[in-house]
Amino acid sequence: MNNLSLKVSSRIVVLDVGMYIFRYVSDTPAHPRNSSLSLHQAPVGKGVVDFFPASGVVRNTLTTPGDCVIVRIKGAQASVLVTEYHPEGESAAIQLRIDQISTAPSGPKAVEPSPVPPTQAARLKLHGHIETRGDVAVEDGWLGTPGTPLRLEGFAIEWQGQPQDVTLAYLCRSAKGSEPQVALAGQFVGTRRQAKPITSVAFALTGQRAAQYELSGQVVFGGQPPLAIIPDKELSGPNGTEQLVALRLAITPRAAQVSPPASPWTDTATTHTFRND
Repeated sequence: MNNLSLKVSSRIVVLDVGMYIFRYVSDTPAHPRNSSLSLHQAPVGKGVVDFFPASGVVRNTLTTPGDCVIVRIKGAQASVLVTEYHPEGESAAIQLRIDQISTAPSGPKAVEPSPVPPTQAARLKLHGHIETRGDVAVEDGWLGTPGTPLRLEGFAIEWQGQPQDVTLAYLCRSAKGSEPQVALAGQFVGTRRQAKPITSVAFALTGQRAAQYELSGQVVFGGQPPLAIIPDKELSGPNGTEQLVALRLAITPRAAQVSPPASPWTDTATTHTFRND
């Protein structure tokens, strides 16, 4: 009996209340032929996620172009965990398209006043549990100490005076390939008093006003120089096993700029993804 080796990758899509269609599309005959993509609710947001798979789609798993699942978000913002499975030797990513389905009646649309652009940097308070030091909290500085081997085993980021329609999302893993812990501003990820390291992290802004802010900062893994935080990108040490020892974060207003509205599946008001590619 042959053992099937699979490559697994995952990402989180954060969605506002509404209806969406997740569709496996292909613009070329060279689509992955033995790969699949599954959808499950992820623990980000307070809303409820309902799945309505199309005929032939089993367990919310898309296997061929044309497969689709309708996703309904109720109550509040919620998230979907998208996991891809590729057999060994087949690395092409599945093309997933996410469209928001409009349920509003047709007719003239009321014009809402534009929100006032932010003018001040966010006030962030970082809480963490550090090896041998226990629980600590800092503002506008490093959580943990770069250059030391002391593990930062868990953390929460409190956005003081957080405005409406934007929030901070973050995740961490305790081992390469392990399931991520995902949270929104104020929630704790990681562990306390378990001597368990964090080996990768990611940070992102989500919500209707996310484009008005810029996320920056640095993270440090044991024995390594600081890494610049890149929104939506999962960061780790060169081997994926180095333990997180420090992080610092800043959220600042972007300069006012005028740009055309994005399509529903790329607009940060409706979709957001964490990637670990």
